[in-house]
Amino acid sequence: MTAVTSSALAGVADGAKRSRPRSASRRRQTLAWVLVAPALVLAVVFFVVPMVLLVGMSFSNWPLLGKVSVAGVANYTQAFQDTAFWRSLGFSLLFTVVSVPLGMAASYAAATMVRGEGRLVSFVRTAFFMPVVIGFTAAAYMANVLLVPGTGVINVLLKSIGLTNGDTAWFTSPDTAFWAVIVLTVWKSMGVAMILLMAGMQAVPTEVIEAAKIDGAGWWRREGSVVFPLVRRQFALCMLLAVSGSILVFDQFYVLTKGGPSGSTTTTVMYTYQQSFVRYDLGYGAALSMILTVIILVIAIVQLRALRSTGQEDER
Repeated sequence: MTAVTSSALAGVADGAKRSRPRSASRRRQTLAWVLVAPALVLAVVFFVVPMVLLVGMSFSNWPLLGKVSVAGVANYTQAFQDTAFWRSLGFSLLFTVVSVPLGMAASYAAATMVRGEGRLVSFVRTAFFMPVVIGFTAAAYMANVLLVPGTGVINVLLKSIGLTNGDTAWFTSPDTAFWAVIVLTVWKSMGVAMILLMAGMQAVPTEVIEAAKIDGAGWWRREGSVVFPLVRRQFALCMLLAVSGSILVFDQFYVLTKGGPSGSTTTTVMYTYQQSFVRYDLGYGAALSMILTVIILVIAIVQLRALRSTGQEDER
């Protein structure tokens, strides 16, 4: 009898020991869900629900005021036949193709300049990064004031050194509006990529650099063959962020050019905004937004695969 009782008690004790890890694991899972719940709620409220509404609106005739009716695929058919939409998409892609390489080159050069130590380096680093904290709308208004024909500070300086006559209307001329906005965009946004690239450069082992110097590699050879390959992942991440931001460009063109002259600087986001909140055709604007979302997703997937392959090469 005593042996049977002892065996039973031992079995109960073993069961309690096994249940303890399970209950602890269950508590950890519950705690994890509790901690994640606020973020999930925000994601559902501000992303999932709006996306579902956007999809529904894109298949509807949805005026700002008036009766909503089902449109089927009419909005998408109209979008594919809308030459103004495709022209705006082409302009956004052109802006991306031009501004991203220029911005990445400027960011990499700036990161190379400020990756060291010292008071002067810290000052220059801060000066390069400061434009990031300024909103694009505020930066655009500043640029508009500085480039006023005849009286703008930059126009006066350019006239004093003989580069212009001082009366150049940078944001209303078809020849200069595109490039003026690109310069503003590069100046405003290069700070983030600069910091990411600088962090990658500072993580490069000094032993590798010294070994390259001993082998007789000059500065350009060390940068191209040693440093850049070791910061490829940071460079690819910066490219992903820059491409997505450039395709979705809106603020600077809306403030500085209003899509002109003659619609030549109308971006896809600006055209979608005009259809939704100027013509009040929310259904058609939603369809344009869905098409743009798909384009962004395709580009992001391609870039993420390239980033993943870069990481796999680094691991080898």
